[in-house]
Amino acid sequence: MARKNKQARLETISGGYAAIPWSVIDSVSFKGASDKAKALLFALMRQHSGNNNCRLQLAKKWLYNQGWTCHENNIKARNELIERGLIVQTKWGGLNMGADLFALTWHDITNYVGLDIAAKGYAKGLYTLCQLAPTPRRKPPVTKKSKRTDDCTSAVPTTVPFKQSIGTTTVPKTALLAPFTGTTTENNVFIPLPSVNSIKRIVGVKGKSGIRKESLS
Repeated sequence: MARKNKQARLETISGGYAAIPWSVIDSVSFKGASDKAKALLFALMRQHSGNNNCRLQLAKKWLYNQGWTCHENNIKARNELIERGLIVQTKWGGLNMGADLFALTWHDITNYVGLDIAAKGYAKGLYTLCQLAPTPRRKPPVTKKSKRTDDCTSAVPTTVPFKQSIGTTTVPKTALLAPFTGTTTENNVFIPLPSVNSIKRIVGVKGKSGIRKESLS
């Protein structure tokens, strides 16, 4: 007879959730995967409803809506999951054939209709056979260190001791340039302006045109 006053679990989850066994998390396959591959695996687990393990897809449009906007990185993460045995491809899609389909290797496949693999070709627990080394992480970019880093970031200004010169100054006995003997207007040549004949009109003289030529010089 079951206990009537059985205490309910306080840390249970309400609503749907994706489960991953501890054996997967502790496996060499999962621990050695890159961060992007692990994140993509959890995105794929989000589609699992309990009876569609063989029909999980990583279509470009669906990934974009989930925040996976770099198609090149998505392909690399997907191939890494396949190489490490965490997922297997169950159908090859293409033009007018739909998207590629995948399955999580720690779950069973209950329906093989329309798939490109058979029950004999599916190896459950394939992730346990992975012996690959951890995926190398991308090295952080190398930043050039400024020459003035120490001076700019230091709270106390750096002081350099001043060394007083003890040498002597030598003065040449003879001047390096010859003395100037000319005048400031030596090279200037005075050229008189040419005389210009202009016509000057005489006002008030009768019997004449009132115009005469007169030199301005």
